[in-house]
Amino acid sequence: MAISMTKLSSADYYLDRTREALQADGAIPDEATPGPLTGPDPAAYYNAEGNPPGRWIGSASRLLGGETGRQAGAETVRMLINERRNPETGRSLDQAGIRADNDGQPPIAGYDLTQTVPKSVSILWAFADQDTRRAIDECLHQAADMTIGYFEAEYAATRAGAGGVASTACDGVAGFAFDHWDSRDGDPHPHTHLVISNRVRRTTDGQWTALDGRAVYGATVELSEYNANLVKDLLTQRLGWAWHEPARARGRGTRAVAGEVQGVPEELIDAFSGRDREIETRLAAIIDEEERRTGHTIGWKRRAELHKQVWLETRKPKTDARPGLAELTRRWHGKLRAEAPGTSIDAMWQAVDSHRDRTIELGQTASRAAGIRLAGQLADHQTPGRTELERLADAAMAHTERTRATWTLSNIRAEAERLLADIRLDPTARADTANQVAELAIRRCVKITPTRYRAGQAGDDPALVSRAGRSTFDDPTLDRYTSQTILDMEKRVMATFGRADPLAWGPGEGTRLIQSMRAGGNRLSDDQAKAAAYLLENPHAASALIGPAGTGKTTTMRAVARAWETRHGRGSVLGLTLSVRARDELADSIGTNAITIAKLLDNVSERHRAQIDDLRREYRCRLAAARTPAERDRIRRAISESDAREQAGLIHPGQLVIVDEAGMVGTPELDAIAELCERAGARLVLTGDPMQLDVPAAPGGLLAWAEREHRCATLTSLWRFRSDPGLWANDPDGGRARWAGEGDATLRLRAGGDRAKPDSVEACRRLVAEYAAHHRLHWGEDRECEEEAYRMTLQWQKTGKTTLLVAGTNEQVRAMNQRTILERRVLGLSDGDPSRLATLSDGLKIGAGDRIVSRANDHQVRGPDGHRIENGMAFTVTRIDTDAIACRDADGRQWTIPRDWAKTNCEAGYATTIHKSQGMTVDRCAAMFPSDARVPCNLQYVAATRGREENHLLYACKDEKTRQTEAMLSGSDTDPEAIARQRMLSTLLTRPDTRTATETRIDEHEERYSLTRLLREHDYAAGLIAGPHLEAKLRQCHNPGIVSMITRSPNWEWLRALWSRAWMTDPKRAMAIVSRDISPKDEHGNRQDPAAVMAGRLSSGLLDRLNGAVRDDWTAGIIPPIKASRNTAALDLVRQNELLITQRADALARQAATGEQPWSRTVMETARKHGDHNLLRDVAIYRDMWHIDDPDQPIGQRPPGRSGRQEQHWCNLDARITGQGSGVVNPGKTRKANRNRPENPTPRVETPNPAAMEERNPQWKTRQEPSSNNSPDVPTQ
Repeated sequence: MAISMTKLSSADYYLDRTREALQADGAIPDEATPGPLTGPDPAAYYNAEGNPPGRWIGSASRLLGGETGRQAGAETVRMLINERRNPETGRSLDQAGIRADNDGQPPIAGYDLTQTVPKSVSILWAFADQDTRRAIDECLHQAADMTIGYFEAEYAATRAGAGGVASTACDGVAGFAFDHWDSRDGDPHPHTHLVISNRVRRTTDGQWTALDGRAVYGATVELSEYNANLVKDLLTQRLGWAWHEPARARGRGTRAVAGEVQGVPEELIDAFSGRDREIETRLAAIIDEEERRTGHTIGWKRRAELHKQVWLETRKPKTDARPGLAELTRRWHGKLRAEAPGTSIDAMWQAVDSHRDRTIELGQTASRAAGIRLAGQLADHQTPGRTELERLADAAMAHTERTRATWTLSNIRAEAERLLADIRLDPTARADTANQVAELAIRRCVKITPTRYRAGQAGDDPALVSRAGRSTFDDPTLDRYTSQTILDMEKRVMATFGRADPLAWGPGEGTRLIQSMRAGGNRLSDDQAKAAAYLLENPHAASALIGPAGTGKTTTMRAVARAWETRHGRGSVLGLTLSVRARDELADSIGTNAITIAKLLDNVSERHRAQIDDLRREYRCRLAAARTPAERDRIRRAISESDAREQAGLIHPGQLVIVDEAGMVGTPELDAIAELCERAGARLVLTGDPMQLDVPAAPGGLLAWAEREHRCATLTSLWRFRSDPGLWANDPDGGRARWAGEGDATLRLRAGGDRAKPDSVEACRRLVAEYAAHHRLHWGEDRECEEEAYRMTLQWQKTGKTTLLVAGTNEQVRAMNQRTILERRVLGLSDGDPSRLATLSDGLKIGAGDRIVSRANDHQVRGPDGHRIENGMAFTVTRIDTDAIACRDADGRQWTIPRDWAKTNCEAGYATTIHKSQGMTVDRCAAMFPSDARVPCNLQYVAATRGREENHLLYACKDEKTRQTEAMLSGSDTDPEAIARQRMLSTLLTRPDTRTATETRIDEHEERYSLTRLLREHDYAAGLIAGPHLEAKLRQCHNPGIVSMITRSPNWEWLRALWSRAWMTDPKRAMAIVSRDISPKDEHGNRQDPAAVMAGRLSSGLLDRLNGAVRDDWTAGIIPPIKASRNTAALDLVRQNELLITQRADALARQAATGEQPWSRTVMETARKHGDHNLLRDVAIYRDMWHIDDPDQPIGQRPPGRSGRQEQHWCNLDARITGQGSGVVNPGKTRKANRNRPENPTPRVETPNPAAMEERNPQWKTRQEPSSNNSPDVPTQ
């Protein structure tokens, strides 16, 4: 049970599965629809075909001719969601136009927040009487409405200013709720699609703009937890239901466990949880019919053929035609009789009614301390005290910092909701209770996003103030937090990489030994030898080895371990791993002792030390009581063995400690290991690849930090990938799929690209084309890609290849595993005799010849050599016995796995998800990415490196009808190949967040104080002051119609920001520019936006030249200060901003003055030579504004002519640095060159014109205008 979020480009999916809302069009009266929403007669509602019509949701419905809860017709839905138009007036709500996004995908039309319920609720709803079902529906509707209301109150917002620097309020959200009744397989599954439009009305000026997607993404988890608790609260309040955690959910290791209603039998839930029972029933009927017809008992091979046929026939697509609820109810009763004939619905209702609960009604005082799950107080409906509330806040904080390095307020609130999940509260008090806990917890956190502005004078002006009384530039919902504990842990580990190590080898010593090892037959490549020498000679206590997939990290570390042991002796190397399986593999591959990290940390725990002390006391007592020398000798041997085992599990002086797959090791574990190494005097080496999977649900990023800070050696040669032509000898296509360069291409796949750099994006496009040219990129609709991936893996298996099919979802994984099992039985590759099959945890039945994978660790299940079974181990089944499964692992070792254990902890092993695939290596791999999946670069890289010979990427697209609709609305691609190429490109440009909290703290500070952001904030705030002044000036020289078009334009915000600078720079020239006539059409007869035309004129005719110059009387020399006689809240914000700009410029100058980079030394020398005291500051500002990172060239290459202001800025500084040129762009076009002008131009200082100030100041006294349209998509200055 949860809220899941999906971006939408169209609402047609919901409309195609919904009967038309005739009532919304006035064709039938209100009383024909049921429940509290309408009248008393529900017959038309429940008996009609299809899902019910959508209904309006969100408080902004009133702005569009709707009303919350009222039905909406298909045309209404399409106008708002698909076309971004006001359904009441038909006017566009998307003045900037509907366009495809940068990846060729359709733009966001809205968001689908899908509300689902536990399976037990679905069962009760399906078999309830009419009144009870209506009550459940009303509870679900109320939960949906309350969730939307909570989102509006806490998170819904829009953005304003260039780059969206200001978070401003909106007047709620609007959309539609679509109730659906069944799952794809036809089982009871009441769920609601809450479709929210992406268009919202900005409170400050009434302009329609985009909903801030950051709020939707950031709050989804919290909304899910809140909604899940609300549903249970409302059902308990209305119907008295009690809840429990089912036995099957215990021990899953996940916090996302939905409670079930007490009294609903699990057998009934199983019967309506998928296709398996339906398949078995239908298969039994077909077999019975065939045996009666032929008079013979069919064999298991024929049974396998029929099983495959039934599986394919029962695989239901999402059809457009949907039966009505009455028909569905008849089907469910029929399925109940067929598949669960012994189950009594009446008995179920009696059991549910026998377990009663109620919500806790809390007074104002008690509500502050409600919901604490401590000592059974709330279970007994007692009110806990303040101490318990503090303890719950501590728990929320502790849970959060265990799962991530940084977090937001919404993350803490979600954790508070989880802690309250077992307690049924008054639904209206639920949010306040959880948020009070979260507020206490957030006070324990370290805020790493700076708050830069005071909003004191702004009051409640929505143009200047966001939530919690903060400036619109400092939205509190975007603040990031961490804990002092995490920062301290990171600091200690990072310090280890800088601390001197007496164990380090001298320069050249490691190189000489490694070279001698190579000469003696150790086959190391040059990069491996260089990396091994680095790890030995690095003078610091910690270092890292970074190795992309297939580069030979193990080979390198084997050489390092052997070299270390030549100096420090046998046993001087200790390997640390995350799993028992990895421990055994590491110990075997590098030939040293290895233990798991968990075991090491347990060995040094107080509990373990106490156990060891007790054991030693016991040995001493036994030794003292021993009567014979032989008995005493046995005891002494036991003591020695115990001590040896104990010492093998500890870190000792002089050891080299190797942490395997360190990118997946959490910060707390690495901190503990680093501390143990420091205490013992040991050396630490982290190995892994931070560009593959990172730490699962825990703070991490330290290996990635080591790579970014160049505290590592990196391997570059690839050894995994094979391209020997003989490997394709048995392929039907011959060597068509052979690609000798695939290994090298994976390195570029790993690196990905940067969206902000055109050259990087183009390189990624070429990589996509390369994958397509070598038949590694495939495309088609979802079902087509699924079919192709399956066919590929099956064909490979026929040629004797080991294969892996990587699927996008767990549902796909199970479906592909089922299909592969059935196909293999038909082909005779595995046993299908029903008497020799075993059931796995995914519900699939396997026989001899099938492949399975374990999904748990268990020391009680061991192989012949004592190895414990480990999560992720793959086996081939050799025999199914009554109580055990005989199988063989990848190394040929024979295992006997209890059938009961396999039924709980094993899955079929032909397909898997990306997260479960890391560490797997096969001959050939096919990876599917469903049409609705957004994959980051690291996951694509993992999927594309599992195969030694071939790795295929299949990017699916939506069905043709949906593609055509999206193309019609936004111009997005319809060609599946083009969509696949764009999706792969987007993946390459989507990088995972592997930053530590320490780095994120720096990033947040740098982003919030960057000149780019500060200047955009200046434009926004100054534009609020300049807007009324500009409008007054426009009315003096343009007719009211033109002025109205300008002020209502989406580019008005951009224009007034430019005006704030233009008027302060040269008021006479600025006035002349805006006074020029503007034609409503351009020279080609196309309509043009007068505000955009005027803004372009101001930029090209004035600001690009003058604002690109550096002037001493301006703020930091780059922007004219705003001057006005009246001290308004907006002016106060501008003054704060100008101070921040000045402080930033000074900080950049101080940093540059250290001379750490070559460019700064060059500039300082030039400044001293010419007496240009501000040159270093001005160059540092230019580099920060325009993102110049060239370490040698002070201002980089000359920007292109179309860059406007940047080109002028460059010319000004270039002339001052080189002593050549006029310092302006194309000086001959505007003025004659001054022959007496000194060779090295000096900053031009303008003395403000008092007359001009007298003219302008009265105009700035005009009442300030609120913010206008969002402008991230328009040109910025």
